[in-house]
Amino acid sequence: MDMRDELRALGHEVRTFAYRRDNPLYKNRGTKAAYQLWILRRLERACLDWRPAVVLVVKGGPITPGVIRRIKARVDTLFVNLFPDNPLWMIPFESIEAYDLFLTKERYALRSLESVGLRNLYYLPLYCVPEMHHPVTPSPAEARGLTGVVAFVGSRYPYRERFVRELAGYPVRLWGAGWDRASSPEVRALVAGGPVWGHAKLAIYSGATLSLNHHHPMNDIVGVNTRAFELAAAGACQVVDHKDELPALFAPGREVVTYRDLHELRRHLDYYLAHPDEAREIGQNALKRALGEHTLRHRLEEIAVEIERRFGVR
Repeated sequence: MDMRDELRALGHEVRTFAYRRDNPLYKNRGTKAAYQLWILRRLERACLDWRPAVVLVVKGGPITPGVIRRIKARVDTLFVNLFPDNPLWMIPFESIEAYDLFLTKERYALRSLESVGLRNLYYLPLYCVPEMHHPVTPSPAEARGLTGVVAFVGSRYPYRERFVRELAGYPVRLWGAGWDRASSPEVRALVAGGPVWGHAKLAIYSGATLSLNHHHPMNDIVGVNTRAFELAAAGACQVVDHKDELPALFAPGREVVTYRDLHELRRHLDYYLAHPDEAREIGQNALKRALGEHTLRHRLEEIAVEIERRFGVR
């Protein structure tokens, strides 16, 4: 519960409510709707009992405009949504306007929604959590398997497989769900393991010479994904496709390596695989920037300032 802990460290009284639990009732299509209704009733009762000044929702797909209206009619509270994905694609339109403040990493979405009259939007990039995302020292065995490697950690999707096929001649290694079922034999040959978490994931980020971060074509239009901040916080040299918002967050060529097409990507891979010391320097620069400007603490402080500016609530 990193968000709870950070808010408490900032002096706020915090109570948490798990609206989405990893259980069969939520995952089963036949029971999901009834389970979500039960969750919403519990949320409504909790707000009536706790009477919070702010309800901070992270994503909150099951939370309907109706339940927000009912709670606000009985409790003097603000509903704020910290939405980590593309809201034009991942949440019903009517749910966005129900919030007093809706935070999005996508300026493209913000401009699109403001163009039809919404005024509750605020641009907020994503972040790293230093307690979870940080450099580690790989074991000797881990280091041997990562030296000179271009790493990618993430699930296999068809567009990702097609992308990786273009890099089959490079020392790319893949970790994540589904790669062992890739249709392309040359891609399956690059699989180093399944999903990884915790130390194992950080060891890959810290030990690989380069780490790929190719954004999702629907979820990340001009904004920057979570992986960009996680890689930076681990001191990885990140090779990432250019996004309009990226240069304001990490300096291309100094804190990240960016590309706009496959030709430019291959050129960067050739250069930095031959110059690993420069790659490490870029990773260290990214780490300093991430810790200095892009932690969860930084984002929560910015949210608090914006809530006070708009609503006078501290």
